[in-house]
Amino acid sequence: MALSSAHKDFTLAPRASGAVSWLETWLLSGLAIALGYWLTPDDPLMVDGSFPWPVMAPLLLGMRYGFMRGLVSAVLLILALIAYHRYGNGLYPEMPASFIVGVLISGMLVGEFRDIWERRLERLDMANDYRQLRLDEFTRAHYILRISHDRLEQRVAGSDQSLRSSLVGLRNQLRRLPRGNDPLAALAEPVLSLLAQYGAFRTAGLYQVSEGLVAPAPLSAVGEVGPMSGQDLLMRMCLQRGELVSIREQLLERGEHRQHSQYQLCVPLIDTEGRILAVLAVEQMPFFAFNDRVFGLLAILAGHIADLILNDPKTLQLQDLDSQEFSKNLKRSLIDAQQHGLDASLFALEVTDSSHSDELLRLIEGSRRGLDLQLKVINQRANTCVLVLLPLTSSEGAQGYLFRLNTLLSERFGVGNTLESLQVRVSAHDLGAAKGNDALHHFLYNECALNDQQVAI
Repeated sequence: MALSSAHKDFTLAPRASGAVSWLETWLLSGLAIALGYWLTPDDPLMVDGSFPWPVMAPLLLGMRYGFMRGLVSAVLLILALIAYHRYGNGLYPEMPASFIVGVLISGMLVGEFRDIWERRLERLDMANDYRQLRLDEFTRAHYILRISHDRLEQRVAGSDQSLRSSLVGLRNQLRRLPRGNDPLAALAEPVLSLLAQYGAFRTAGLYQVSEGLVAPAPLSAVGEVGPMSGQDLLMRMCLQRGELVSIREQLLERGEHRQHSQYQLCVPLIDTEGRILAVLAVEQMPFFAFNDRVFGLLAILAGHIADLILNDPKTLQLQDLDSQEFSKNLKRSLIDAQQHGLDASLFALEVTDSSHSDELLRLIEGSRRGLDLQLKVINQRANTCVLVLLPLTSSEGAQGYLFRLNTLLSERFGVGNTLESLQVRVSAHDLGAAKGNDALHHFLYNECALNDQQVAI
């Protein structure tokens, strides 16, 4: 194994070729016999001495090359002993049986153990090679994932892609429109761009709907859209059902969807009252984006856009939204929670009349985030009640909102002051966890002591 390997070489000794090892066996055994004859001609194999040093040849060869070379070296020593016995002129008149057995056992035993450990080390080496291969694969995959993650971070940091921020930006553009303008016509291009960010369309058009009829020309388009037919099957199903419809994936894979419709996907911009403002008709989109997750996200986004555009323009100019807008957004959050599984939370902060109630209400109003909605009403207990709607916020995020509010209270009124210590009754309702309208109805009209003239659901 090469020295530059990523793992160690576990061989017992440097390996030699078969011919070299056999040559070493013959030479080392012959050298042991010759040295013995030169040092002690009367006892060349040192059988009668204190230690038979020629036996080191089979021991070394067995340790270096294994069982077979050790056995051959031992046999060579025994053959030399037999030759001295027969032709040595009186050398070794009696055959020393213990020497023969000892030499054979020494060569074979050391060689056998050497072979056993060689096989074990080979298995360890193979396992080590396999683990090294898997480690190299894991390392390459890790670096690819790390590079992809870094690029994704740069991409996300360079663009604001969250649903919350997108809706806030669209609302701000809608507020800046002059009164009397058609909001859909004015915002058609940014609306389509916003939808295209989540759907990755190649070819799509945004068509206005008036009294159930679709305008033949798109308000805005991505790519080269074809002429729209009012009798298109997918378009008619979208208008009739008032929901997102798409071609089956099997037809899309086989390229047979054109036989049924020129579109792959139709998304209605429909508000909480069921009014269809426009239809997004997609002719081409990537197959990886053709899935339920993207469809659900487009349906949610289209519903929020329809709610924003169909609102009263005068209401959109106000900084404090009235009960009608609050109720409409509350309905939208409830629909999103029931149909699409989106989180949303609702708080009722009931402030009792005290010397610091006005300052406390101003602080609550100032704690509102970009997409949050607040409604200040007087409930049936004659207390000021601030309803705080947190769209797209889970129960954990709602607890974070309360923590931030308590932190602001501590900074304003002193350490240790919280909503509870300032006699603010906090009631919470998780729209994502509740089922149906009954739970929300009970929360508003029973727990918060409101009526249907203040908040309608």
